[in-house]
Amino acid sequence: MLQTLIDTPQPSPSPRDQTSASVPNSPCALCRARKLTCCDGLFDGSPDRGAVKSRTRATAARQNICRAGEPNEGVLVICEGWAVRFIQLPNGKRQILSVVLPGELVSPATILEKQSAFSVQAVTDVRYRYFSFAEVRTGIVDNPALFDVWMRLTAAEHRHADKRLVDLGQRTAQERIAALIVHMMLRCEERGELRNDEFAFPMSQQQVADFTGLTPVHACRVLSTLRRRAICDVGRGTAKIIDRGELERIGSFK
Repeated sequence: MLQTLIDTPQPSPSPRDQTSASVPNSPCALCRARKLTCCDGLFDGSPDRGAVKSRTRATAARQNICRAGEPNEGVLVICEGWAVRFIQLPNGKRQILSVVLPGELVSPATILEKQSAFSVQAVTDVRYRYFSFAEVRTGIVDNPALFDVWMRLTAAEHRHADKRLVDLGQRTAQERIAALIVHMMLRCEERGELRNDEFAFPMSQQQVADFTGLTPVHACRVLSTLRRRAICDVGRGTAKIIDRGELERIGSFK
């Protein structure tokens, strides 16, 4: 499958790129999320200059971007669309580890790993970039601001993993799903994407179940209960917050 490399010679197609499409250079200067994560540091504050070389690709919804056990191609950043990071079990079940939004690293830890420890799948149509491992490492050493960002993102990933462990081990199904909705609501709010208490929520019931460790039937039942209690209404690609205070009470812990 043909793919475009922005600033390196185009390689021969490989089987893993069969779901990827050729895309033009991304309009990073217009990205609203660039300053929220690592991209501003990777571009040294100037996306037109491009301090760290990268390759841009696109993948359709519900297709894998990479699979566990494959060689890491570089530091993976989602540019547009939603993606999930997950572990596939031998029995076919999977556990979603995190949801990745535009402008976000899939995982800062990949800079130290030669092989991917997890798989990544597009929730919606996505556009993404691979940044050179060697150049990112050099940038972290030479740029204190990028080093600080990377450490902050690494710490945030560990905090989120700790919270997810508590959710899966000690919390009820309703608390787990409410926590997911609150988590995504706050992230979208930070980006200015929460409007009239509503935000895009393209995750399917199966994906919600895979994130919360529930069956799709149980997840559907909980979402119906939250809707019936006039707390939130999730469906058709959006989440409508009806009673934010109650949703945060159920889904948050200090």
